[in-house]
Amino acid sequence: MSDSVLLLRRVRERSAGAGEAAPAGPVGGPGLVPSPRRKRGRRRRFYPEHRVYRARCSFLDLSEEQVLRRYRLDKAAIAGLCRELGADLESLTGRSHALPVAVKVTSALTFLASGSFQTATRDSTGISQSAMSNCLAQFLEALQRRAARYITFPTPVHPGTAAGAFPGVLGLVVCDAAGTITNVVAKFPGSCPNAAVLENSALARLLEGARPDGAWLLGDRSYPLKPWLMTPIAAPRGAAEERYNALHHQALAALRRTLALLRLRFRCLDKGRGCLQYAPQKVCQIFLACCILHNIALRRHMPLELPEGSPLPETEPELPLPAPPGHISSEARAVRARIVQQVKDGLG
Repeated sequence: MSDSVLLLRRVRERSAGAGEAAPAGPVGGPGLVPSPRRKRGRRRRFYPEHRVYRARCSFLDLSEEQVLRRYRLDKAAIAGLCRELGADLESLTGRSHALPVAVKVTSALTFLASGSFQTATRDSTGISQSAMSNCLAQFLEALQRRAARYITFPTPVHPGTAAGAFPGVLGLVVCDAAGTITNVVAKFPGSCPNAAVLENSALARLLEGARPDGAWLLGDRSYPLKPWLMTPIAAPRGAAEERYNALHHQALAALRRTLALLRLRFRCLDKGRGCLQYAPQKVCQIFLACCILHNIALRRHMPLELPEGSPLPETEPELPLPAPPGHISSEARAVRARIVQQVKDGLG
């Protein structure tokens, strides 16, 4: 009998004598007792008997001025949002400390208005980071489902022409003269050309199909000239075409101001504070929510005025843009020529 087999037998006899049932190891080595494996599972969180909750400040406890500064809406508008979104934001849990609808709404508004990261915003709302993230997601989804109530393109329309203004304007791509946003396409990256975004929008299909006579949108030189979309003249010749460009630029001032006020009202859209660190789909939801809330503020006559003496922020740097692709129809050229003639008659 070999030495290794004899050694294995002696180990077994000692284990049996000690009352241990040690499994046999491989030939040539002693039997080993395997250590019990740690069961993997979700670690249960320990809650103390008397939990301490962060103090929460209700928007009703603040003054109207403090509410406007913190949430960019007044108390009545916030209360209206709580009622409208309540069915979607009401907690289904039976816990006694579930977040109320008002806390979810004001937490989301705080983030959109301040532009701070959620970790910084939670300190002013009195909720945890995970709860803050859930509140924002629920608020954005609930508001997105109701976008059609607040962002609508005027149809049918009866455009008017104010004295000394560009005639027949339906809107500026795409808001009206009062700054109300009438159409939003939030599904393309920022690198996508404006012309491509418009071409693939429902608004383009609407205006291609049915458009009142003598009415059109205005767009800058990044858009193609169409019968329903008037753009500046690249090389104006004569006083009438120069006047056309001047009126066109003057009308687009409302669009530039709207975009600037949108970023001032909701600082999360301000590039100076950094890009939104979210997935593209959520960024689209955030932008759409800001547009909806901007319209709510305008309906309630809560414009965010610029400080006196401060220049209007630039919307985007003026970059050289290539000529929009596609053929410019003779109908579009004829429409613009008629407008130039109207401007010329006005000069006379």
